[in-house]
Amino acid sequence: MIYGFDHFQVDDADFRLTSNGTQIPLEPRPFRLLLYLIQNSHRLVRKQEILDTVWQEAAVTDAALTRSIGLLRKALGDDSRAPRFIETVPTAGYRFIAGVSVLEPPPRAALPVLASALIPETQPVSGPNPQPAVAHLRLRAAALAGSLLLLVAVAGALIEKRLHAERSIRSLAVLPLENLSGDASQDYFAEGMTDEITTDLARIHGLRVVSRTSVTLARNRDQSLQQIAGDLNVDALVEGSIVRSGNRVRITAQLIDTRTDKHLWAQSFEGRADDIFSLEDSVASQIAETARFTLLPADHTQQDPVPVVDAAAHDDYLRGRFFFQKQDIPRSAAYFQQAIAADPSYALAYAGLAETLDAESTMGGYNSKEIMPRAVAAATRAIQLDSRNGAAYTALGSIQTIYEWNWPAAQLNLTRGLALSPSYSLAEMKYAVYLDAVGRPEDAVSHMRQAVALDPLSFFMNRRLGATLYYARHYDEALKQLARAGEMEPQLHGSVDNYISLAYEAKGMREEAVAHDLLALRTDRRPVDTLSLESIYRKHGWNAYWTARLEALHTYRDEGCAPYDQGVSYLRLGNRDRALSSFGRAVDQHCFRVAFMKVDPQLDSMRIDSRYSGLLQRVNLTVQ
Repeated sequence: MIYGFDHFQVDDADFRLTSNGTQIPLEPRPFRLLLYLIQNSHRLVRKQEILDTVWQEAAVTDAALTRSIGLLRKALGDDSRAPRFIETVPTAGYRFIAGVSVLEPPPRAALPVLASALIPETQPVSGPNPQPAVAHLRLRAAALAGSLLLLVAVAGALIEKRLHAERSIRSLAVLPLENLSGDASQDYFAEGMTDEITTDLARIHGLRVVSRTSVTLARNRDQSLQQIAGDLNVDALVEGSIVRSGNRVRITAQLIDTRTDKHLWAQSFEGRADDIFSLEDSVASQIAETARFTLLPADHTQQDPVPVVDAAAHDDYLRGRFFFQKQDIPRSAAYFQQAIAADPSYALAYAGLAETLDAESTMGGYNSKEIMPRAVAAATRAIQLDSRNGAAYTALGSIQTIYEWNWPAAQLNLTRGLALSPSYSLAEMKYAVYLDAVGRPEDAVSHMRQAVALDPLSFFMNRRLGATLYYARHYDEALKQLARAGEMEPQLHGSVDNYISLAYEAKGMREEAVAHDLLALRTDRRPVDTLSLESIYRKHGWNAYWTARLEALHTYRDEGCAPYDQGVSYLRLGNRDRALSSFGRAVDQHCFRVAFMKVDPQLDSMRIDSRYSGLLQRVNLTVQ
C-alpha cells in the first residue's frame, strides 16, 4: 500500500519514503513508526501503544521513541512548535495531523452487505406507511445492529490475533543440515542449504533468526536442543538433513518448539538440483506456516519470484559462501566469479562477490583502489538484477562508508539493506560502522548490540561491539566485551589486544596499554622485536617506546592502514604536524580507518587544530 500526504509518499511494501520522487533515507524503526502513525492518522496514539506495536518485545525507554520522532521530523522537515505532520500531545503521545490518501490500495475482499443497506428510504412497504420518524429509527436500529455485529466480529478477530501472537514463535535458529550423502566433500552443499533456508526465514519481519555462524558454534558444543536454544535465546529450532545424489536433492526438516519440547512439524521435500530454490522456498514456507508468525504487511503483499539459476553456478555460489564463512577470502571470491561466469544473471553471486571484496579491503595488505571499484560494480549489478537483494544494498552501503565516503548514499543503501534483511547481523554491523563514522556512537552501540543478538557466538560481532563501545568512550564496558571476544577465539586474540590497548590508554593505564600493544604486535604478520621494545619502555618510558615502535615499523610505513597508525603515534608524541601528514597519506590511500576520524578518541588532541576540519572535509565530513 502506498500512502500519500503533502508531497510525500510512503510505500509500506518497499520500505521507502519519497518526496517528489526522491527517496529520503530513514532507519527501519522510525519508518515503521511513521507507517503506524499514518495508519492511525488524526487519532492520538499513546506512547505505550507505540512501544508495544513498533518496538514489540525490545526493551526500550521513551528516549528511543523521542529519538525516532526527532528523526521523522528531520526527514519530513517538520517543526514540533508548528507541526504540519506530527503533533506532540505532552505526556500522552503523538497524532499524525496531515491529510492522508491511499494512492495504490491492494485488492480488498468484498464485505457482507448489511440488510439495512438494501432498503432505501423511498422504498414502498405494504400496509400503512410508517411515520417518517419511525422509519428513520428503524433504519438506524438496523444499521446499529449491523455495526454491532461487525464490531463483535472485529473484536473477536483481535482477541484471536492476540492469542495467536502469544502462541507464535518469535525467534528461531536453523541447525546445520546433516549431510547424509556419505561424501564429506558435499559438506559445503549442506552448509549452503542451511544458510539459504536461514536467509529465507530471516526476511520475515517480526521474526528473529539467529545467524548460522552462532548456530554452528552452539551445535558443535554437543549440547541438548534445549541448551542450544538457551544459548541462542530462541523459541524454536529447525533441524534436518540433506541428501544429494546426481541431480536429485532431498531435504528433511522438522520444527521443534524448545519452550515445550514439542515437535510441531516434520516433512521431506524432494526435487531436482536445478530447481533447488523451489525446494528452499517450500521448506521456509512450511516452517513459517507451522510456526504461525505474525507477519507485517511487507511480508505478504509482495512475493519474490523463484529465480531460475544454472545448477553449476549455484554450486559455485555455495562454495563461495562456504569459504566466506571460513574467512578464506581469495577462494571465496574465486568461486563467486566462477558462478557469475556460469550464469551472468545470478544476482546472489554478484552480491556475494561484493561482500567478499569489501571484506578483503579491510584485512590489510590489499590495495583498496583496485578492489573497491570491482566491489561497487558487483553490488550495483546485483541490485540491477534483483532490487530486493538486501545483502547487495548492505555491501554497497558499506563501500560507500569506508571507501567512497558518500554518506547520504551510504545511509540510504544501508537502511534499505536492513529493511530487506531484518535478521542479517552483517547488515546491523555495517550500519553501526556508518553511525560511528558520521559521529553517532551511541546509535552505533545500539545497532551493534542487535548484531550480537542475531549472532551471539560470533567472535567478529563481539569484537566489533567492543570496538564500538570504545568509540563511544564506554571504556570499562569495552574492556569486558573485548575480553569476552578474546575468549571465543584465543588464536585470534591479537586482533582484540589492539583495541584493549587503546581502551587502557584512554583510561590512563599506560602499563596495561603497552602490555597489550606488545601482545598484538607478537601476532602481527610484520616481524618486530617486541622484547627490545618492551625493554625500551621499562628503561625509558612512554615516549621512548612509541618512538622506537615507529622506527621498527618504518619499513611498512606505506602498507595498508600503516599511515593512520603512524599518525596516532605522532599524536602521542605531541608532533601534530607529522601526525597530520600521516593522516593525509592514509586518506590518499583510502585506508578504511579514516572513516572513523570524527569519533576516534585518539584524535581528540588534534581537534583544536584548524587543519583537522580540513582533514575531515577530505572525507566529506564536518566537525559538527
